[in-house]
Amino acid sequence: MRTGRPPLEFGTHGTITTRSVGTGRTCAIARLRLWDGELHRVTATADNATDARARLELRIAERLRLSELDAWRYLTPDDPLDELAYMWLGDLAWLSDVSEATYARCERLVRTQLTPAFGDLTIGEITADRIEHHLAAQRAASEEAAASSRDAIQLLLDFAVGEGVIRSNPMEVAAADGVPGRLGDLSVYRELVRGRIELRRDERRRDVGHDR
Repeated sequence: MRTGRPPLEFGTHGTITTRSVGTGRTCAIARLRLWDGELHRVTATADNATDARARLELRIAERLRLSELDAWRYLTPDDPLDELAYMWLGDLAWLSDVSEATYARCERLVRTQLTPAFGDLTIGEITADRIEHHLAAQRAASEEAAASSRDAIQLLLDFAVGEGVIRSNPMEVAAADGVPGRLGDLSVYRELVRGRIELRRDERRRDVGHDR
């Protein structure tokens, strides 16, 4: 007769447990079965058990989301940019912190600016020069519109880096606009995307270490 813990189904996690760690902080721990079948031990630390559990649940949700994309909707630099934009807008809609007004503004920018300008290109064909050429034409009409487009392109390509589609954002070498963009309440989402990018970088560093 088999004993021990039952196997986790794909896309589920086990019981969350907590324990005290140094300096009075609390660590929350759980087993997580990703959509590819891999089993992982996931942890999160905070000042108390409630916050640690909440942080771990967010981390689990993020790992599962990335795992789902990797398993079924993985893009490459050879895929059309409009497919990336579709995934990005879906990501914005999924995140409850982004208001309907902000989502609508980003969707309108994709539909009226980015798709007409770059829709025939692949993700890998989006370069800093092409972006700057598009923004320069916009600046002639409206500095504010160009700044908002720049913010949207920056975040879209950061999303691509976080999803592992491209290794770096070509916007990193593009000049910033003097006028701030007005996309809305995206500060939390920007931090989320930066966290994904760091996860990808950590994965690459581990892969390099394993190859040595």
